[in-house]
Amino acid sequence: MHTQPSSRPAEWFPSSVTLRGSGPYPAEVLGHRHDGMVLPRFTREVAGRIAADFRSDASIALKLRFTGPSIEILSLGDPPKVLEHCPPDAAGRYALGHALLPWREHTTTDPAEFTRALDEAHASGYPPAALDTWTVAFADHGHRMAVLAVYRTPDEDAAAYDALYNVLYASGLSSYEITAARADDAELTARRWFSSQRAHLEPDTVVWPKVAPATRLPADPR
Repeated sequence: MHTQPSSRPAEWFPSSVTLRGSGPYPAEVLGHRHDGMVLPRFTREVAGRIAADFRSDASIALKLRFTGPSIEILSLGDPPKVLEHCPPDAAGRYALGHALLPWREHTTTDPAEFTRALDEAHASGYPPAALDTWTVAFADHGHRMAVLAVYRTPDEDAAAYDALYNVLYASGLSSYEITAARADDAELTARRWFSSQRAHLEPDTVVWPKVAPATRLPADPR
């Protein structure tokens, strides 16, 4: 996947994340990733839920400890080792486990067929429409998007273009086509656009129709 330089200003977008079998947890995520991992932040209340789940899930060899206003991620050794010390940010939220925990955006739409089709497209070595044209595939959950993949848009005459469009459509998934220098820029543009269109919606609001596959976005003015 892709990584965006940390020098860019933080932009947070509504989301919901899971960690292995735990969650989902309401969150906000950054518009960029670290080595392909989403970077969420949580309210203190949600962090408390995560701490409780860590205690009850033997597959997670970590625990959270509240120390005054901050939260620490600890190993389960004796004595435990502090892996991360996380104070609240200016909004009072906690950016837990960035580059440490493999958070994933939560979706109730099964992306398995799309993932298989994308793997096959990459294996085929399809010709891209252009080196600066990207597709951001995602699940549309009304007030939030769950980004599934960012990849170079296939040339419209390539078999991969129709194959990916068809599987997105059949799976009830969405995609934006974006002109951008890098995959990171394309994802950030997609999140900005989606958020601007859905900012008025409350969580769990049902939206129909969902964003159609291959929706072309205008250039990001920022």
